[in-house]
Amino acid sequence: MIAYRLLSNADFTDLHDCFLSAFSDYEVDMRMSREQFQQRVTRDGIALEMSAGAFDGEKMIGFCLNAVGEWLGKTTAYDGGTGIVPPYRGRGIGKELFTFVEGELKRAGVVQYLLEVLTSNVPAATLYRKLGFVETRRLAVFRRPDTRISRAHDFAIRDVEEPDWQLYHSFWDGHPSWQNSVAAVERIPSDRKIIGAYIDAECVGYGVVFVPAMNLMQLAVSPQHRREGIGSALLASLETSEPLKINNIDESLNGTLAFYEANGYKQVLGQFEMIKTL
Repeated sequence: MIAYRLLSNADFTDLHDCFLSAFSDYEVDMRMSREQFQQRVTRDGIALEMSAGAFDGEKMIGFCLNAVGEWLGKTTAYDGGTGIVPPYRGRGIGKELFTFVEGELKRAGVVQYLLEVLTSNVPAATLYRKLGFVETRRLAVFRRPDTRISRAHDFAIRDVEEPDWQLYHSFWDGHPSWQNSVAAVERIPSDRKIIGAYIDAECVGYGVVFVPAMNLMQLAVSPQHRREGIGSALLASLETSEPLKINNIDESLNGTLAFYEANGYKQVLGQFEMIKTL
């Protein structure tokens, strides 16, 4: 009989092992060390006490990782990863796991549940729709196969220690996903790199990278200074020996998609962002 319960720090090693097994055949390479897994958990704000595991006896065979915070003005749970190890799939365990988790989230005062799922993962997307999740937007995932050549420019690019979020927000055309949000950036002060582009003393653009995985979390340029090479220079400055990983770009932002494509990145995957009202 499969049992379900909330997790604690004592489950972390088993959770990491279960995560690797559950995502061993995933379309995206999810292999990561224990340290990398911990960095990801920290960035996403995962709270083990609000996350759940499915167990066959003492063996963890499934999990649902949850973070809780504010999302567009509402107390929200974010599903930072749900998986069932291959031998236990097709038994309805995922549905039962979500039923268990939703009860715990409601008791904690959460009013909506947010997640992302690959558009190509039809079984998972179908399950989420059956569970009551509704698509809110589509998100693009970009990759580039080779490194870029940096270009000369007439503005200064400097490291940023204290980000000015009020200013940066004025550069946005949309809002970032949970994993790329301001809250996510603030959770990882030692695992992030923030740079700004300056004309004289004025900041006209910025970029943020989650260093352990080289994920681009945010990049934006002042509307008054676009098409001046600032975004491309920021992108080049954030890249090291390999291209960045660019995840969860709102597909409705046509200008943003065109910018990444112009810089050699190609969309390789899509995701549905979905929300369920609890």
